[in-house]
Amino acid sequence: MRKRVAAILLFAAISSVCLASGWHDYSLDIGDGYSIVRCNSLQIIVANAHGQILIGPDCDHYDDPVGPVVEYATTERFVFTRNLGKRARNLFVGDTFQDVDPTQEFFFILAKGTDAVTGSLTRQEFSSRPEVTAASPIGWCTPRNPNFWLPLGGDLLFLAYSIPILSVMYFWVTVPLVAAVILLIAHIRRRRKQRAQPRGGA
Repeated sequence: MRKRVAAILLFAAISSVCLASGWHDYSLDIGDGYSIVRCNSLQIIVANAHGQILIGPDCDHYDDPVGPVVEYATTERFVFTRNLGKRARNLFVGDTFQDVDPTQEFFFILAKGTDAVTGSLTRQEFSSRPEVTAASPIGWCTPRNPNFWLPLGGDLLFLAYSIPILSVMYFWVTVPLVAAVILLIAHIRRRRKQRAQPRGGA
């Protein structure tokens, strides 16, 4: 019993470390001193070289429920972004956290050098802006972690620690499953031995 409790506590501690370290967080350089920074699934923002947030959920120069940056494009003079919305999570009374709202979208235009932000804009307003029409067609990019192996390694490590604990917690599923796999392997090996035995002549 003590060993099981110790294993569960160890699992909880390691899981907390894995999640807290932010395996999927990143800073993506998009050129000219600007970056897209991911702090969590909601906080995906555009920042300048000084770390100032220019476009994102917590900016105070617009009142719309703006969420994470999901697409971006750059030109010599501008950075364009498409953002999803955000909404209250409301999982329990007093829940102050927010979730991404994929039913809303907002567009922004960031002037390089001055850091002046135009937006939020609707798709129609964005498409009619002279900065956008001059750059059309726009080659939208999806921000991704520039370090492919870091989040993958974190996921694999989390999975490696999860499987033993979950197999113990849900033994009524794992025990029959393991038994079935063992029986299947034994059956296959028996069939192979039978096929390998020489057959008697006529």
